Amino acid sequence: MVRIAIVDDDRQYQSQIKDFIEAYSKESGLEFSITVFNCGMDFITDYKPVFDIAFLDIEMPLMDGMTTARKLRQVDNEICIVFITKMAKYAIEGYEVNAIDFVVKPIKYFNFTDKLKKALKFIEARKEKVLVIKSEGSYFRIPLADIYYLEKDKNYLVYYTAQGELRERRSMEDVAKELKDSGFSLCNSGCIVNLRCVKQVTQTDVVVGNVQLPLSRRRIKDFKTDMLNFLRG
Repeated sequence: MVRIAIVDDDRQYQSQIKDFIEAYSKESGLEFSITVFNCGMDFITDYKPVFDIAFLDIEMPLMDGMTTARKLRQVDNEICIVFITKMAKYAIEGYEVNAIDFVVKPIKYFNFTDKLKKALKFIEARKEKVLVIKSEGSYFRIPLADIYYLEKDKNYLVYYTAQGELRERRSMEDVAKELKDSGFSLCNSGCIVNLRCVKQVTQTDVVVGNVQLPLSRRRIKDFKTDMLNFLRG
């Protein structure tokens, strides 16, 4: 069961998106649970991280979609965000909140289902991939989505994860090879970042949660390229 939130103040688009999801459900055989919210405020107030995908309208009164997405990322790093917008230029900032794509109004069925399929692939890939970490004599299977970033500490690597910190005697080069093409990127020679968890990128820093990690000059171009490729799927 894939749990989807539709957040849009326009009832016509609410119904259209819901109809498209139900039509795709019949085509694919996949089951969806759909919850509709009339505005960003309704969606984010008392939010619980139970949804897999959010189709989020950008232009809404009271709280616009981008503001809603920023607040959402403070409590849920896992949910796939797909923006709905009349103007594609407004969705360009989506990298800031790790939105995986956007749909332009008026919405066409085949375009919409392409974005839905992309979100489903993202969810499936995230569920399947884990990193095995040997720490203090024990082995831990940590889902990649649960690893925020890792840093080099002499002959050890320190993993900052949803389960806490883990230390492993291993080289940065080995882990970088294992994590290649899995949504991770070096922000400097001693730190690998999970691109799913990036909140902001500047010319000097990468913000992951409440932590600022230095972005080296040599890595700026490659890191931003990795970020864009990740967001494009």
